Amino acid sequence: MRAEPWRRDRGADKVPVTAHVHRALGEDIMRLAVVGAFAIALVAQLTTPTFAADPLKVGVLMPTSGVFAVLGQRQLKGMQFAVEEAGGTVAGRKIEMLHEDTEGKPDMGLAKSRKLVLSDRVEVMTGIISSAVALAVAPYLSSQRVPLVISNASTDLLSGAKCDRYVFRASYSCAQITEPIGLWMAKHAPKNLYILASDFVAPHEYVAAMKRGYLAGGGMIVGETFTPFARTQDYGPYISQARSANPGAIFAVYFAAEALLFVKQYDSFGMKAKTPLFGPVGLTPPVLRKAQGPSALGVISPSNYVVELDTPENRAFREAYKKKFGEDPEEFSVMGYDAMRFIIEAVKARNGDTKDRPALVGAIEKVAYSGPRGPMKMAKNHQATQNVYIVKTVQKGSDVAFEVIDTYPNFEDPVQGCKLN
Repeated sequence: MRAEPWRRDRGADKVPVTAHVHRALGEDIMRLAVVGAFAIALVAQLTTPTFAADPLKVGVLMPTSGVFAVLGQRQLKGMQFAVEEAGGTVAGRKIEMLHEDTEGKPDMGLAKSRKLVLSDRVEVMTGIISSAVALAVAPYLSSQRVPLVISNASTDLLSGAKCDRYVFRASYSCAQITEPIGLWMAKHAPKNLYILASDFVAPHEYVAAMKRGYLAGGGMIVGETFTPFARTQDYGPYISQARSANPGAIFAVYFAAEALLFVKQYDSFGMKAKTPLFGPVGLTPPVLRKAQGPSALGVISPSNYVVELDTPENRAFREAYKKKFGEDPEEFSVMGYDAMRFIIEAVKARNGDTKDRPALVGAIEKVAYSGPRGPMKMAKNHQATQNVYIVKTVQKGSDVAFEVIDTYPNFEDPVQGCKLN
């Protein structure tokens, strides 16, 4: 069949246009406008991203068994407190903490990271006590474009040679927390120092940072000994070796059970009375003070937090934390709190949008607030800039407490070599 060409009916052009037709046309146009506006609004609603309705899934890699279990449990309390302080939501999204126990083991940490990312579909991660676990996990999370805000692991590598665009740290590097005590000792302690420290990675980094500050200020190292890690029960021979060098002071790096033994044996050798003892706050932390007793008195350390800080932010935090958990906060719980708060503040700044991961990273970089530790923000190498306090263990009534004797405000991480990918 041949197609007939369309011919316009010229008579249609001669239909009279009346006022009634004008009104009808106007009503039709109005109805079309209303329907069109409704359709546009409906389409806009349907095409708006749905992140605001979904929970914010935060993966938490934290040891709750193994050698670091106590520290992990304290950091989890701090994170939980931060979430509840925010009302359990951020930008209209319920915050879900999905915790996995790393046992403090690198292979376990990596396996649990994969589960959280691939199965649980977390959008951001936090936690990690062990530096070895952090170094194992960070490259994988970066490859998946999942931001990580570390709450403890302190190796200098994480803010130096192995820093990463997707990795942040809310705690401290070994250098950041220890260089200030070296600077302080150069001004206020004897100029000849002996070093005793446990022989594993972190103490070597602590010692190197302290030396930079101390030697730059004119101090002199008269000797150093690294003792076998986790295999030393009797520190007597090492203390005697240090005493024979006739130092004016001792800088010691020990933690947990080793710190308990070392501090008590140092005192029993009669050293404390004439040779002042310096070292990381882990030498005399609140958890060890009761067991260490009077032996803990007089030790001078650097710390990024002590419960005794007398600021409005810390007074409010301390009171609320103790009301919830029945105990005072301490360094590890506060670092857990701050790691989670960096995440909450960044997601809030993004109005809940976590799908644009580079933008979320940019938001974490811009977070700044004043918290229990003092002013907090991220430096260019993704290490939190913070106050470092010089504290001394003193008798306070029937208890041993920290007294803040000096402050290095807004101390930026001195670690070099970071080139963010």
